[in-house]
Amino acid sequence: MDKSIKDIHGYYSPNDLYNKIIEGLNKLGTDLSEVTLDDLQPVDEFHIRGDSATRELIELSGFTPDMHILDVGCGIGGSTRRLAHETGCRVTGIDLSDEYIDAAERLTQLLNMQERVKFHAASALALPFDDDAFDGVWSLQMNMNVEDKLSWLRETCRVLKPGGILGVVQHRAAPGSDPSATAQSGYVPEQAVIDLARQAGLYLEARSEVNANPRDSRDHPKGVWTLPPSLDADDGQEAKYKAIGESDRMTLRFVRPRAD
Repeated sequence: MDKSIKDIHGYYSPNDLYNKIIEGLNKLGTDLSEVTLDDLQPVDEFHIRGDSATRELIELSGFTPDMHILDVGCGIGGSTRRLAHETGCRVTGIDLSDEYIDAAERLTQLLNMQERVKFHAASALALPFDDDAFDGVWSLQMNMNVEDKLSWLRETCRVLKPGGILGVVQHRAAPGSDPSATAQSGYVPEQAVIDLARQAGLYLEARSEVNANPRDSRDHPKGVWTLPPSLDADDGQEAKYKAIGESDRMTLRFVRPRAD
């Protein structure tokens, strides 16, 4: 594992995460024998816009109950479980963090969803799956953490069956931006993602502006983390950033073409 991956792994691996979540649920008076996806949503879908963004990507992706989907960068499995619940499909989630995967598996058992939802600690750049293994792949605001986006997309294409779908939600840089200049801010130019996907063998099939935010100038002290929900700028202008709202994001659906 190279240093950059180790750094990400450490950053996203807080200690004793599952027990902290259970402690929080107990403080709220939640009956753990009857816990629901909605009970967990405030803590297990911590990408921007939470379950709303998850549901919107489900709709755009068009996944159906007979499919097996890979969730790349699943965190503690909130979007993974939501996808399985909303569509009836089988879902496998991967994340670099062992702690996240441990919490994901235990929360899934708490919800009795382990028959349809599985998890692996793995890198998006070296997926531990056979070629043509999945009917669909999706990624919610994960690829900002991947420096080598072309390798990630090639791995995605490799594990997708012909005709398989990739759904992506990602912070969007201004049109014409240099991807190397915007990378540290968490933003990626939409056309750069489309072009890299094409190089990897994936074709843009549909897009949505459901996650667009024209108020986002993308010029913030700490990039996307300046805006809600992170509000990480620490410069006394929290009200300004709240008024802007969450980042401008692309929502894209790609397809791996079927063989002729």
